Amino acid sequence: MRLAFALYKYFPYGGLARDFMRIADICLEKGYQVDVYVMEWQGDQKAGYNVSVLRSSGWSNHAKVADFHRQLRSRLEQQSYEAVIGFNKIPGVDVYYAADPCYIDRFSARSFFNKLNPRYRFYAGVEKAVFKAPSRTVCLMISDVQMALFKKHYQTAAERLVMLPPGIDINRRRPLDALRKRAAFRQQLGMLEQDLMVLMVGTGFKTKGVDRAIKAIAALPEGLKSKTSLMVVGEDDLSSYERLARENKVSERVHLMGGRSDVPDFLLAADLLLHPARKENTGTVILEAMVAGLPMLVTDVCGYAKYVTQSKAGAVMSSPFNQQLLNEQLVSMLTDGKTNERRDHALAFANKEDLYSMPEKAVEAIETVINRKRNET
Repeated sequence: MRLAFALYKYFPYGGLARDFMRIADICLEKGYQVDVYVMEWQGDQKAGYNVSVLRSSGWSNHAKVADFHRQLRSRLEQQSYEAVIGFNKIPGVDVYYAADPCYIDRFSARSFFNKLNPRYRFYAGVEKAVFKAPSRTVCLMISDVQMALFKKHYQTAAERLVMLPPGIDINRRRPLDALRKRAAFRQQLGMLEQDLMVLMVGTGFKTKGVDRAIKAIAALPEGLKSKTSLMVVGEDDLSSYERLARENKVSERVHLMGGRSDVPDFLLAADLLLHPARKENTGTVILEAMVAGLPMLVTDVCGYAKYVTQSKAGAVMSSPFNQQLLNEQLVSMLTDGKTNERRDHALAFANKEDLYSMPEKAVEAIETVINRKRNET
């Protein structure tokens, strides 16, 4: 039994890549052959996967993606698969894992002018090909907000939209020796126990709001600022953020750590997760912080911000974003003495809610599609 997985780019620290791999691993365990088609693969290749890198060409990013679609379609026509699973919006796949937000909703106010833009026409076209009838692609949704938007714009049939629970790796849960690990890692980072660590995790610094975080650190009262560090874990072009830190005179307080495999250690060592994102389909790191017992300060555009409110494990900033309010909220959360209370709320919520079963539920949906296809032949 063969499955084809398709995604544009794999890099080991991306949330989408981790979701793909956890789903594909379960398929491997169940005896499926896993063939993977990508435009680019960074890092070591996973044992058991048959990875094909389709080198795509074009003068623009959307032209390269279009070339990837053509090459993929040609490869799939030469093979026989039980199902084809896409982790980006690719016409003709059997199952789409909907990690990306609704594209046309972002541009609906300027729809006439966007129709003249080749990039918009391409990405709007592939999204329509996935969600609009007569497509039969089953879409695995990870955000109820985004599911409502896809229904609104494409009238997608309810039976083609499968809502998944979150899928936090069970290994991210707070261990029994969390305090020992916290002390050891902070010592490794050169931090004293009285020092405060504000943590950000994510790729795509502008989207995640790293500039907002740097400005908030710069606005801290001097006594608080002198013992507070912002640790940013993730990959992006660092130069503009290093410059912003210098301009705000907080270079020694802002540490851009790059992509790291030890994110769980950072979650235990930190005092607060800061996630002032501009847009965020879900925000997996929010729940990773929750299961680690780390309080959170996030913006309401994050799909998983609702869990922060429900758990009382942190604070959610309402839109529209206001930098001054972020500055004030950061000071409050670092000084109000409620860290342990928020930690206890986070861990209690993580113990009673299903925040973990996304990969298993995704594979169940894939197998439902496989059975449907078999019954139709």
